Amino acid sequence: MIWKKITVAIPNDFDPEIISDIFMRIGANGTEMVDDEDTSVKTKINSYFDENNYNEKIVNDLKDRLKQLPEFGFDITGVEVSVDELDDSSWENEWKQYYHPMKISRYLTVVPNWVNYQPTHDDEHIIVMDPGKSFGTGTHPTTYSCMQALELILGDANSLYDVGTGSGILSIQARQLGVKNIKAFDLDPEAVSAAKENIQLNPGCEDIEVFENSLLDGVDGKVDVIVANILADVIEQFIPDIDKHLNVNGFVVLSGIINEKEALITKKMTEIGFIVLEAFHLKGWSTLICRRKEEYEAEDGAILR
Repeated sequence: MIWKKITVAIPNDFDPEIISDIFMRIGANGTEMVDDEDTSVKTKINSYFDENNYNEKIVNDLKDRLKQLPEFGFDITGVEVSVDELDDSSWENEWKQYYHPMKISRYLTVVPNWVNYQPTHDDEHIIVMDPGKSFGTGTHPTTYSCMQALELILGDANSLYDVGTGSGILSIQARQLGVKNIKAFDLDPEAVSAAKENIQLNPGCEDIEVFENSLLDGVDGKVDVIVANILADVIEQFIPDIDKHLNVNGFVVLSGIINEKEALITKKMTEIGFIVLEAFHLKGWSTLICRRKEEYEAEDGAILR
């Protein structure tokens, strides 16, 4: 298979998260950020599309959105777009060059499936991923923060919905931290396939179910935790469905929110009776831990399980 690698090169003083957000808006499953040896360019942001899902409109849309940035006060001088072709073997080498074991916390490390990694602690959990299958491998700020948030609030949680699962990494983490009943959802059939394959790489996770589905449309039942690492615009659409899918004293983790839209999402959650207990901020992105306001107040301020 042929892959199209779209690269946006940016100057030293340009925020790479702005480019990542644009990539996500034009249909990318994720991005990678690579330091460049050229002293005039600090970072390249790459995204990959297979030949069946790529067309010229994607690049044109990307360029149009970049041209609109000056309207919001951003200087795009020196921002450049390029497109390269990779075959399957080159794609694999691209990932192996930049993807290495990543410690999320003392208790959790994400490891590519070609690395023979040995835990450094008896209580260290290892998540094995094939980054060539999908994005969402723990390296992006939204995934990283989301995983740290889940580590804080899972506690004695027994059930979880993973909305917009991507690579399946959050479902795998939840199982390794003791959650028994997990269902994952994604609208992208390629993400569903990737999540299923990654789940099989992690012993004890094989029974996690993954469904091709838009958010929680048509889904019945309630869970202790809902996690959604998707774009803010999609989260805004999803918020009205949260309450009916969440058990009493349940938690919600929302990520994929650029800092500028955190206030909007907080307001929307307030309107349905929730409050933000904790907000993580990393490289321009926000991750929110939320609970029902009345339940939080009834526990006299207790935050975690």
